[in-house]
Amino acid sequence: MLKIPPPLLVLVLVISNYFSSKKIDLILLPNQNLISFIILLVGVLILINPILKFIKSKTTIDPIKFKKVNKLITSGIYKYSRNPMYLGLLMIVISTSIFYLNIFSLITPILFVCWINRFQIKREEIFLAEKFGKEYMLYKTKTRRWI
Repeated sequence: MLKIPPPLLVLVLVISNYFSSKKIDLILLPNQNLISFIILLVGVLILINPILKFIKSKTTIDPIKFKKVNKLITSGIYKYSRNPMYLGLLMIVISTSIFYLNIFSLITPILFVCWINRFQIKREEIFLAEKFGKEYMLYKTKTRRWI
């Protein structure tokens, strides 16, 4: 099973957006840099909140060692998204896709979502269902995966 830490995947996609901008014609939009910066800021803010919740709850934030999770967090931002950390990372990918806007950069957020859903979230959800049982299943019915 592939075990690539999601932040490393984001780094690869951000770097690929940068290099694609050197080879593929850019698409220029009004206020493109401002829009990119605002989305980046929102992504970082979304990312910080769940990390602080995990630290406060004394459970792991390591996406590769998710089996060390000892508490199901369902409050705060977790009322709205079961995966706010991945949502924050997705916003970072989207922001660089807009900053280096070209045909290739438009697919990097799609690649991120597909990869995370298949190789990360799917495994995490199986584990959480086994570990937290009905509590997790109820949470899953009330809260969407992304937003």
